[in-house]
Amino acid sequence: MEVLKDLLKIGADDAYDMYGVFLTEREAGGHSNYDALLMPPKMKPYTAVNYRDEDGERLPEELIPRYEARDVTLHFALLADSKAEWIERYDAFLERMKAGWVELTLTELNKTYRLYVKEFGSYEQLTPLNGKIVSRFSINFREPQPDVTLKTKQDGNIDNI
Repeated sequence: MEVLKDLLKIGADDAYDMYGVFLTEREAGGHSNYDALLMPPKMKPYTAVNYRDEDGERLPEELIPRYEARDVTLHFALLADSKAEWIERYDAFLERMKAGWVELTLTELNKTYRLYVKEFGSYEQLTPLNGKIVSRFSINFREPQPDVTLKTKQDGNIDNI
């Protein structure tokens, strides 16, 4: 399906071309994947000193905000034209996910996330293993150094993101 190409990249590879994989939602109009990725992580607490003989607490004059590491759960679907192709794509995708760092680029946002797999979540076989085959599954990723900034494309027009 042409519409699924170039939406998600894993490293330099198009996820749909390489693995038949794309981000999916449980219901039409849903956006749980983008919600998970765009939700800012928790802030790290500031180091405060609490003296018994003073009211309140002391903080540095300049507060430099920093994020905690975060977990992100994403939902994927895998589409194949045959049982053999589905098995090949599923095995290759799982091997890529467990190979260490995973760089997921959402081309619509012009944003790359550097993650690693923390655990594989739910799995659903949506069609029988004959004809076109579709499965859906979730993966819980860890983002140890979150970067929530969205940068505009080179033309600087945010409407084109």
